Amino acid sequence: MFLKTIALQNFRLHQSCALSFEKPITVIVGENASGKTSIAEAIHVLATGKSFRASKTLQMVAFGSELARIKGKIMSGVENDRLIEDNLENGNLYKRSDEKPDQNSEEQELVELEVILTNGMVNGRKTSYRLFSVNEVKRQQRKAVGILKSVVFRPEDMRLVEGSPPRRRSYLDTPLQLLYPAYDQALRAYERHLKARNKLLLQVREGEQPHSVLKYWTQSILRHGQIVQKYRRELIGSAAGFEFALHFHLEYLPSVISEDRLAQYTEREILAGHTLIGPHKDDLRINFYPKPGLDEKDLALYGSRGQQRLGVLWLKLVEMKFIEQVAGERPLLLLDDIFSELDEESRQVVQTQLDRGQTIITTTDQDLAEQLKVQFAGQVQVEQL
Repeated sequence: MFLKTIALQNFRLHQSCALSFEKPITVIVGENASGKTSIAEAIHVLATGKSFRASKTLQMVAFGSELARIKGKIMSGVENDRLIEDNLENGNLYKRSDEKPDQNSEEQELVELEVILTNGMVNGRKTSYRLFSVNEVKRQQRKAVGILKSVVFRPEDMRLVEGSPPRRRSYLDTPLQLLYPAYDQALRAYERHLKARNKLLLQVREGEQPHSVLKYWTQSILRHGQIVQKYRRELIGSAAGFEFALHFHLEYLPSVISEDRLAQYTEREILAGHTLIGPHKDDLRINFYPKPGLDEKDLALYGSRGQQRLGVLWLKLVEMKFIEQVAGERPLLLLDDIFSELDEESRQVVQTQLDRGQTIITTTDQDLAEQLKVQFAGQVQVEQL
């Protein structure tokens, strides 16, 4: 898999922008507010259907425009696409052979992806906020995302260590939803039924509904919640034994959902007016070994800023490794203005990953671009904004 081109129309501040990627490493250089991050965001939307910045679709549409358009062409294996189709239809896990597609092989074909973003109205008619197509054929979102695979690393990710549990749950959900349709379906169903159950808990508390109305929704969140936690354990388990500059250990902190625990918490949940246990309360903790022979410590509490940076890098590399293992191909690595946030040790760790697959870097630092051109001779192209 290799992203060959990206074209934007009325996306953020880009009225029209087109880039071709010919080298494994592309460095996009520009001043602040020149639109570098918007390009990385657009690639991420093409891959996942979601923005890592916008809470609403219309925020990505240029002011005064009804729609924005993102088009990308990727070199993708024919067999890979067939497996994606099978997986989407039957909800099974990916099943890959050990043989990985060769970028220059005749087995590769050019696939065109397109996402149209709207403010809900086009030419006076209501329309979907996001429209997807593959090779100019309209597709449902679940059949268009995941063909291009990417992992994004940006300054905000530094808060994965010290930030809130929802941020860490998102770290788990993003690759799992793209790789496993069964996970995506279970998570979406869990969130819908959790909302309905919470509404009923309030009504039961106020005497507007009997206890019996909770039974269906309790069984539903139990069924879907157990699926969600099963897949999350799989992702976290994949981090074991992953070698790195510092030894880290990813610990899953599930709010275990079971029939017994739901029965145990029912009265307290009625009093609280919301569900107290389940995947929506899950968290994870990054532990590390400060020195050989010492007990592991919580990175958020005991790690230095440099160690925490390395911990976040490790998380991103774990995500890349997991996607590659499951999907059989290395995802595109997006490094959005991250080098300015890293110390020298962390920079060196990042640079060891740059020649292992396609990487797109955004930066304000022209010197960095020149340094990478020397370090990775013949593998780097520089685009100026």
